[in-house]
Amino acid sequence: MRRSGAFTLAVVLTLGAVTGGRGQELSSSVTAANGSLDGLVLPSVPENWADLPFKLTASQTESYDSNINSLPIGVPNPLGGPQGDFTSTSNFGLSTRANVSGQQLFFDATFGVIRYLHAVRNDSTIYSLNAGVDWNVTSRCSGTLATSLSKSPGQLTEQVGVGVNFTTTTALNETGRCAVSNGYSLLFNSGLTTTTNSDPTNALNNARTALISAGVEYAKGYSTLTALASISDQHFTGRSAAQAAAGLATETDFHSFTLNYTRQINPNLSVSGTIGLVGVTTGFSLGLPKTLLPIYTVSTTWSLTPKLSLNASASKSISPPTTVVANAQQSYSTAMNLSYQLTPKVSLSAGGAISYSTSSFTAPAAQALISPFVFNSQDDYSLNAGLNYSMTPFLSAALSASYTERVGNHFITPQDVVTVSLNYRPY
Repeated sequence: MRRSGAFTLAVVLTLGAVTGGRGQELSSSVTAANGSLDGLVLPSVPENWADLPFKLTASQTESYDSNINSLPIGVPNPLGGPQGDFTSTSNFGLSTRANVSGQQLFFDATFGVIRYLHAVRNDSTIYSLNAGVDWNVTSRCSGTLATSLSKSPGQLTEQVGVGVNFTTTTALNETGRCAVSNGYSLLFNSGLTTTTNSDPTNALNNARTALISAGVEYAKGYSTLTALASISDQHFTGRSAAQAAAGLATETDFHSFTLNYTRQINPNLSVSGTIGLVGVTTGFSLGLPKTLLPIYTVSTTWSLTPKLSLNASASKSISPPTTVVANAQQSYSTAMNLSYQLTPKVSLSAGGAISYSTSSFTAPAAQALISPFVFNSQDDYSLNAGLNYSMTPFLSAALSASYTERVGNHFITPQDVVTVSLNYRPY
């Protein structure tokens, strides 16, 4: 772990130093960069490494997690060893853009390694790949077609039960918009997504998802109103016949109808709100569900002073399950975050969140098949604080700390995480 972290740290510092070099330093190592050689015209050399046709990123993160296995208080580690552990995460990224026949192709990739100091059995690779095209047809229609692949560690508030879990996702998504007239546009979105989890309990929520949605958007001035109808077919691939017989469905459909309003009130204040109805059916169905439950989201971004800004949100949602094992998950959440620009190079942040999640559209008998550590409802509380220091325009360091607590089924699961990171991002 130390060798991997030291190597990444050296790369980050080297890139940060090299990026600061001007074109004069770079071009001095290339002969006749802006001229010609025996009649051959050579391409000009960028004045800065960040001006190359691709961008390189690198980061090194060192963390301490007080509860790596998400174990409730009083429950010993079944695999032995300490409850907490240090982790070292090294990430390298590359991204590029290219215009071809009026369409913009893009490619973004990040590859990394997570290493544990003691629980080396949990060492793993992580990655994220996103590639596709920002397309346009005439001056009225535009959108994005993209494929993605990712693997990342699950957080305490994003998974079921106990243990270290890594989530792998593959997806093909399309979004499109065609302007009609007088501020009106037609929207059409679709997608195919496959999600798998490395932990056996979380694997009960493994799924293949197909999404189709369409709607109308009206934009005028600083306001936008969007009406959207969608159907999402969720096919659970990790559930047994016995679980299905008890009421844990192997296929569910989510039918949603939403209305969203967004307004930039002034340069310092913006608000957004969504109301809607969601229904769930067992198995694929184009018919309207018998039961429709209300959902909502409200959020605001407010620059109170030139240095101090506030973000706040509250929501109720009906969605595929992630923190409970069920046919659907109903969640309430509220969050607030403050950020303060102490100096041009130093910024501070602090925030908190509260959420409540419970199983929905699920027979009570299905819960009897699940481990007592798999909650059919839970409360989550979190607090976080951070400091960011921009050493150069492309090189920054960060220090953060968070406390998270999950409460459910008479169990309390606490987690403290402290993180130090060094990041090179030429943007």
